[in-house]
Amino acid sequence: MYCISTENLTHYFNKEEMVLNDINLKVPQGSIYGFLGPNGAGKTTTLRLILGLLKKQSGAISIFNKPFAENRIEILKKTGSLIEAPSLYAHLSAKENLAILQKVYQCKKSRIAEVLNIVGLSDTGKKSAGKFSLGMKQRLSIAMALMHEPKLLILDEPTNGLDPNGIIEMRELLKQLNKENGMTILVSSHLLAEIEKMVTHVGIINKGKIIFQGTMDDLHAAQQQRSFISFETGDTALTKQILMEKGLQVVVNGNGLTIPMIKKEAIAEINEQLVHQQIKVYQISTVKNDLESIFIDLVK
Repeated sequence: MYCISTENLTHYFNKEEMVLNDINLKVPQGSIYGFLGPNGAGKTTTLRLILGLLKKQSGAISIFNKPFAENRIEILKKTGSLIEAPSLYAHLSAKENLAILQKVYQCKKSRIAEVLNIVGLSDTGKKSAGKFSLGMKQRLSIAMALMHEPKLLILDEPTNGLDPNGIIEMRELLKQLNKENGMTILVSSHLLAEIEKMVTHVGIINKGKIIFQGTMDDLHAAQQQRSFISFETGDTALTKQILMEKGLQVVVNGNGLTIPMIKKEAIAEINEQLVHQQIKVYQISTVKNDLESIFIDLVK
């Protein structure tokens, strides 16, 4: 079951500028979905459309298995969000900021202390939000999004401007919310390395089109397919002949050769045969494309 589903979502800023082209986003219930793409790829526009902050032009949006347009109020009551910059009252404390939302949402007053504890801001006292660090402001914004105990949390680049420690804290907070509260989380970013340790599913968008969507295991499988074995020997030509006789695709790179990834037992057999043929084996190594490289390749 999908918590968020879009079909052929298309959006123009003007007649000449198509921002989104047939976006079919599928966010499974209970997942942490990483929505990735370069700046300007269409991430924020997609999230704004999902939340009704932009008027839909073409396509369909379904949340909690219900059409968004016909069930907007009901859906938004169960959805928390942080889009772009945090919206805070700078002259008020964290508790005072949340007290305003507590009245708006008409939730219990004890919820204020609960969410401050969840995001690690219980000890800020009367300190005004304007004096908070960027990381503290981000956490307060997430606390505000959590006030009404949403089932779905949508965050647009929540780690922007954070230092490495702040990024780790944000990652652990989102994992905790997902695990302990069963919350579905859709989080956008332009850096795969930043969130690959957190998400269960990923969608990659570039120039308004989805170019990859699946689980992290699917992305790791793509990484495996792009990995290869490198050989450096004393006789490149004979080594190539031996490898090709085994039906392997061989690429010569200078003094070395590469073949697609094979099992370690097969590598040992090849090494044994090379030595038997009195070919000096200087190096056999595994070369893997990391996920960041795959991401860059996809968006190119």
